[in-house]
Amino acid sequence: LKRGHRLKPRAPSSGVALPRAAAAPAMGKAKDQEEAEEGEQEATSPRGGAGEGTREEAGPKDVETEIRALLAKARHRLQGARTMEEENASRLKTLQKKFKELKRQQTQVAREQQQTLGQLQNGLRN
Repeated sequence: LKRGHRLKPRAPSSGVALPRAAAAPAMGKAKDQEEAEEGEQEATSPRGGAGEGTREEAGPKDVETEIRALLAKARHRLQGARTMEEENASRLKTLQKKFKELKRQQTQVAREQQQTLGQLQNGLRN
């Protein structure tokens, strides 16, 4: 806030500026309109834009609500990560089993090849 700038009175529940007297001078009308627009922008800002008195009353609830929302979001992400971790662990176990089976099969095929080569060599010698 600028020095000497007064906060406009606000409605405690809505955070919107109260209407000013309609008998404002013509020159002050533009300033009043600017202040009203600033009040509307503050009221629609992401932080709520409530006045000082209202901020103290609604602030802790807003902060608590934001914290609860962030915690819920974090829990949801954590649950998603756990689900993915469990799925990956299951896939890893399957891959480990398949690789062991493949290695066993390769060993068996290598033995059969050696036996066949030995038989062929014996057949050539005879």
